[in-house]
Amino acid sequence: MKKSILLILIIISVLCTIVSSYINNSVMHYVFKPLSTILVILLPVLYAKNGLKPYKNMLLIGLVFCLIGDVFLMFDAYFVLGLASFLIGHVFFIYAFTTINGFSTKWKTLIPLLIISGFVFLFLKDHLGNLLIPVILYITCIVLMAWQALNVYIWKKEYGFLLITIGAFLFLVSDSVLAINKFVTNFTIAQFLISSTYWSAITLIALSTIYINDTSKTEI
Repeated sequence: MKKSILLILIIISVLCTIVSSYINNSVMHYVFKPLSTILVILLPVLYAKNGLKPYKNMLLIGLVFCLIGDVFLMFDAYFVLGLASFLIGHVFFIYAFTTINGFSTKWKTLIPLLIISGFVFLFLKDHLGNLLIPVILYITCIVLMAWQALNVYIWKKEYGFLLITIGAFLFLVSDSVLAINKFVTNFTIAQFLISSTYWSAITLIALSTIYINDTSKTEI
């Protein structure tokens, strides 16, 4: 199957997921939400470059935990399990990014991420109740993920690394909107924003396995 066809299928599946959430069609939602992520997982499975084994493997595990999180988040009773699944997924993403050039400690790039996440947390904290600690852990993890993604691109400005960075930042946007929609106020466009940014994020991160050059500083 051509990569372009798979990308079209991902777009169609994501659109069906978004539509299902607005027309309250649970069967359609249960089918297309996990299917969208499964199709994204196929990108590195089918098209990843040779020589990217550690990076690809860690990324795939992270995407599988995203899939598990997607399934849990379809049910309100399993929100914490969904949160935990995505947290584990981000840990594997962080590990994947560090296989490229080690764990980067460029603190200047961390500061804007801390400021942005700090504002989001302050907006949420009075609405979190007993989920305060889990949400703090999750925010910490996704900020670390975005930090390492950004530092990879700063280290070497390649297209594949740009995809990683954009994907990580879209993940931040998606999770921020999801949290505001769930804990603070529900708004109509939320599901569109959450879904479009989330699947764009993991698609771009998955596509990085196709576009990263084999001339990276360390063997990945």
